[in-house]
Amino acid sequence: MTEHDHILSSLRTSAADLTQEVQRLPPDGALWRPAETDWSQHECLTHLWIAEHFVFLPRLRAMATEDNPFLPVVDEVALQQQEWNPDRSRDDLLAGYLADRQIELELLQTVDWARPGVHESLGPMSIGWVAQYALGHTWEHMSQMMRVRLRYVLSQRLA
Repeated sequence: MTEHDHILSSLRTSAADLTQEVQRLPPDGALWRPAETDWSQHECLTHLWIAEHFVFLPRLRAMATEDNPFLPVVDEVALQQQEWNPDRSRDDLLAGYLADRQIELELLQTVDWARPGVHESLGPMSIGWVAQYALGHTWEHMSQMMRVRLRYVLSQRLA
């Protein structure tokens, strides 16, 4: 198995794992926060959807179709504030995330992973780098969601 195959497989698996993690927390716990400064599962899921929809997918598309495109910094904090809607269902957020991830997977199966782009602040990067970063980003926030779930379950047992 090549590195690209491993990353593609892990991108697929992480999407399935995220689906399972979302379903492990009861709906009434989706907006619960372990502490004032922590994110809820819903906020984590919103952030993951934002990253796929406004960062990773547009960058991958640009790099796949343009020669060495400029990749501007995306203000994810502003997007989180703009897109945050506690009434938006987890199912809807997850479906949006999964749809974007599927497009990314299809693109990654057909494109040269060495194709470059130039990030506004990070400089040169390749499609392969973006794919690896997207995977790590998913794992990071899925881990955050797991910690929220575990602390929520514990808080319910202690209540």
